Amino acid sequence: MGKIVHHKTPITPSNINDPMITLNFNNLEYICQTCHNKEHMRNKSTKDDVEFDEDGNLILKNPPHEK
Repeated sequence: MGKIVHHKTPITPSNINDPMITLNFNNLEYICQTCHNKEHMRNKSTKDDVEFDEDGNLILKNPPHEK
């Protein structure tokens, strides 16, 4: 079951204002959280020290411990 709308062509600083990238239904797919994480890891769209939480927010994998 889907949970996150994923952009097939990633949004970048150079295309963020292009509605054919950001809003075009042909560039969007509704996928589950696990598939979304796999897609971003496959394309290395994220850094190695971050991941997506269950709500689709980008978070640190190992956040610093509070004192």
